[in-house]
Amino acid sequence: DNKQHDELIFEEEDGSFSLRISKTFDRRYLVLTCSAKESTELHYIDLKRSTDIQGSMAEQLVCISERVDKLCYRVTRCAGYWLVQTNNMGNTPNLSLKACRIGEEKDSGSWLDVVNTENEVPKVMFNGGDGRSLDGVTIFSPPHDENDDAPLAYAVVTGREEGIPRIWILEFAEGEIDDATLPLKASPLHVTKSCRLEFDESAYDCGIGGNRDNTLPYVTVSYDSLVTPPSHIAIPLSNPEDFEARTVLKEKQVEGYDKELFGCERFTVKSRDGETEIPVSMVFQRDAFTKNNGDIPVHILGYGSYGASIEASFRSTRLPLLKRGVVYVLAHVRGGGENGRPWYEEQGKYLGKKNTFNDFVDVARWLTDGSTEQVASDEVGRGITNPSKLSCEGRSAGGLLIGASINQAPDLFRAALLGVPFVDLMCTMIDSTIPLTCIEWQEWGNPNEEKYHDYMMSYCPMQNVQEGKTYPSCLITGGLHDPRVPYWEPAKFCSTLRHKSTSLGPILLKTDLDAGHFAASDRYKYLKEQAFEYAYLLEQLGVV
Repeated sequence: DNKQHDELIFEEEDGSFSLRISKTFDRRYLVLTCSAKESTELHYIDLKRSTDIQGSMAEQLVCISERVDKLCYRVTRCAGYWLVQTNNMGNTPNLSLKACRIGEEKDSGSWLDVVNTENEVPKVMFNGGDGRSLDGVTIFSPPHDENDDAPLAYAVVTGREEGIPRIWILEFAEGEIDDATLPLKASPLHVTKSCRLEFDESAYDCGIGGNRDNTLPYVTVSYDSLVTPPSHIAIPLSNPEDFEARTVLKEKQVEGYDKELFGCERFTVKSRDGETEIPVSMVFQRDAFTKNNGDIPVHILGYGSYGASIEASFRSTRLPLLKRGVVYVLAHVRGGGENGRPWYEEQGKYLGKKNTFNDFVDVARWLTDGSTEQVASDEVGRGITNPSKLSCEGRSAGGLLIGASINQAPDLFRAALLGVPFVDLMCTMIDSTIPLTCIEWQEWGNPNEEKYHDYMMSYCPMQNVQEGKTYPSCLITGGLHDPRVPYWEPAKFCSTLRHKSTSLGPILLKTDLDAGHFAASDRYKYLKEQAFEYAYLLEQLGVV
């Protein structure tokens, strides 16, 4: 029998960790990633290793740094180095960029800062500070003649700055850095030139597109905005600043859509703490502000959990609302990742979770109350509507946001759309036998501990419905086969609202007997569900 037997090379035995495998972009190394919410451990094996090496594949696995509580990291291969993106044991607000030679890994103490030497005084490019966050690194190594003055490699770095997704293109070289101004020893792998990609619009969504070949001289970038349909753009690595050198490879065509008829704004609203600036994105049909004679219907969307960002991206499904004069608002509240990891880790989870709900309500008050004492750098969006014309929406953890917000300010909204809402927080989180519960403790806290129990009870939507208060009309949806938010959570919340409160309109429950957490997978059924929800919103807002 010449058949080779399958070999178990690694097994993850800790139930709080997930395990996945991937290849480096150049396909040289296989990487095993063991990750929990607050800890990571990576192993790798050289797929082009010599056949003379003795031992099984399991014995050839190399650990980059063993798991340590609070240490999270990931790696990208760059020439003979690992570029490490790490949270430094939680000691920096965002991820920093470090490097270590492949084959010389010991632990996180062997990682050295990657510095930028293009200016007279070298400085750390991504130091994990508040202003700039780091999300990922992709390495390109186009072929070149030995006599060319070409960089060792190019890095396309994705991250965030000023609350917006950003892309930087870096050129790398190798050589010792000895500078007295640097606080720590720097990695020999360093940046010789850097460029942040700029685009025509002030608020947008961008990222790495469908790149499959690390030897190409250009990177494919995806780009869209609130008013610009998605496109893929080829940007030369050696000359990324030149707009003329960029090539649009493909742009989505939206039938019947005229970009010139629509506008968008990006502004901030100061939160009730008097310090935090909450980013807000707004898209509208340009004649909405005159067509409605100051009585503008507004729909506000929020999420604010797990460090997930709501991007200022294009959605053709918004057009039925926009064309009827509805202004669509995205509230980038704390708990998301719009302003980097601190926006989530320090201000939007555990005992800071109420910031998420407070931010959402503060944005809604800004939109509805022109006489409010809130201040901002400008008056964009202030008082454009009133509570009788304001609706809100959130799904899953965003449904918890909506539930907590209407409990806090039930008179602020005319209608609320809660999709598969996580509203029975306490009953779910206190039962460790439910799948995912123990993992979720690292997001909300463990209610079996008194400090978390009391805090979570103070905002749990199910426990805080106000007796006798007038609530907005609600459409609450659920899926019978939802493993994340069981169908009884939206059913219980609907029943509680009907029992305890009065309402400006119906409190509706719609349970899909075939769907799970992510609603319909069938495209036409999804559009039908979207039409149903929009019909509800338009009726409640009095829009024909």
